[in-house]
Amino acid sequence: MPQEPSAYDKERIAHINFLMDNIHGSTSEIYEALVDRDFTTLKIEIKQLMSSLKDILESTEDDI
Repeated sequence: MPQEPSAYDKERIAHINFLMDNIHGSTSEIYEALVDRDFTTLKIEIKQLMSSLKDILESTEDDI
């Protein structure tokens, strides 16, 4: 029988889902900005996505 995830694991998964939702939203905005040729929004979204990915990378450096 599968074991129930711990409270820590549930919180960790919720955080991962939050991060992934933000990444997905950002990539959707980048797509729309490209289609609309809205280069001002495109640059802002790309910078925000890069910052988010950098934060994730840095937060996992100790785990690697």
